[in-house]
Amino acid sequence: MAGARQGSHVKAKLGVPQEMTESAETFVAAESIPIDVGRAEGCTVQVVKAEERLECDASTLQTGGWITCAAAWAMARKLNISTMQMGKLLDFLDIKIRRCELGLFK
Repeated sequence: MAGARQGSHVKAKLGVPQEMTESAETFVAAESIPIDVGRAEGCTVQVVKAEERLECDASTLQTGGWITCAAAWAMARKLNISTMQMGKLLDFLDIKIRRCELGLFK
């Protein structure tokens, strides 16, 4: 499983706004992404609804924002998911990748 820590059985928690909880739970279940979805308390990564396209940082995903390729890889490791699963999560949250290490996205 490329991009994820192996051997760990502890699920990471994605903290989402209340109005996104049901859709996020449905999405991670449908995609078999092994993370828990809930409120902000005790979360590994927080999702924040952004009004504009803002950069995501090491612990916060801004919906409609953007993230560097390196930061997306690091966040996948933090969430203990594969890079493919991370990409699907970013698509779900409408987060664009910038500064792609393969040169695909600028």
